Amino acid sequence: MDDPGPGGTRTRRRGGQRVAWALLCLFTACAPRGAGTPEPTVPPPPRLSVQQVTRLIPTHVKEKEGWARDVLAALEAEDVPPSPVAVCSVLAIIEQESGYKADPAVPNLSRMVRAKLEEHADTLGPFGHKALASVLSGKAPGQKRTFDERLRAVQTERDLDRLFRDMLAFYEAEYPTTFATMNLASALFSSRRLEDLNPVTTAGSMQVSVRYAVEKEGEDADPVKVRDALYTREGGVRYGTARLLGFEAAYPQPLFRFADYNAGVYASRNAALQAQVSQLTGVSLVLDGDLQLYDKNGEPRSQDSKSLTALLTFRRTHATDLSERQVRRDVKKEKEESFESTETFRAVKRVFANQTGQSPVYAQLPQVTLQSPKLKGERTTAWFARSVDARFQKCQGRYRDLTKPPPRARDIKSAK
Repeated sequence: MDDPGPGGTRTRRRGGQRVAWALLCLFTACAPRGAGTPEPTVPPPPRLSVQQVTRLIPTHVKEKEGWARDVLAALEAEDVPPSPVAVCSVLAIIEQESGYKADPAVPNLSRMVRAKLEEHADTLGPFGHKALASVLSGKAPGQKRTFDERLRAVQTERDLDRLFRDMLAFYEAEYPTTFATMNLASALFSSRRLEDLNPVTTAGSMQVSVRYAVEKEGEDADPVKVRDALYTREGGVRYGTARLLGFEAAYPQPLFRFADYNAGVYASRNAALQAQVSQLTGVSLVLDGDLQLYDKNGEPRSQDSKSLTALLTFRRTHATDLSERQVRRDVKKEKEESFESTETFRAVKRVFANQTGQSPVYAQLPQVTLQSPKLKGERTTAWFARSVDARFQKCQGRYRDLTKPPPRARDIKSAK
């Protein structure tokens, strides 16, 4: 992680405490009080122990205590107290994404990767496929199987990662230097990034984006070490917990945080804003939570999105005190908490309330269709969020059962 500078640790701790407070407010009365009225004393949420977290994990799971310890360690790393809400949120994502497997198997992984390699070969002209076959016929030092044989047997992201590393090392050290094959090797390996050939871009028990995990570690991060960490139980939970709870949002229920885990940070908040802008301007928008267009690396593109165009229309028709430059500057903060403090965000909420007489909602589920080689059939972010939420509710039920007081002897006798 980047060096936060002086006071950085204190800043992260305060941020974690605010996240914890937001989670607590989901189930307690945190409404503002009238002037002069003393603030209510809200007891802190219970801090769960290893033994308690273990009992919240489904009974069929192996190494439950190990999972419990890793979850508590990940929450501590994010300065989020291990409340029932926080713990169950993390456990629900783990169960949804991997069924408590540190390095889950990916169905049809070999076929997906071979298709990706063939696609690369197609771009290299008549010698492409012949050269690809030559590459796959090689062996890594100490290996009995060829790359092709290993590719046919890959089942997990870790298997695939090791295969690509060995192929890259083989190319660097021993690959034949003929013109056609060198062209292919250069096309395959010139960037030296595993992600270029790997159709699976998420890893670990919480299926965290590899790019996110690398970025979290800062500019000096070693992508190989980050990937290795993601394939472990501890690392997968640590990065996944940071992705889930490492930002502040005033969501009224965990459902929206689950949606953000799938669609991107603040997607649920931004989808609500898109809906309000659409209603005010009459411009039909896909409520995907993105106010800008992004490339495959998550960087904003230069052309205007339809959502930004609608915001500029809103400015001209409902908020002429806003400049176009201000709107464009504010939209650049859409992946930050500070977006809520911008003039553009406030203007939309204010005008929507005045025009409709309704209180503008803070969040709604984004409308995103999921596209992944791991999924069978069409799925959406809303489906994902509700599926995780169902697991979260079951975890909360187990916690309530865990904390029920034992029946009194008199009640047992009455029942008889």
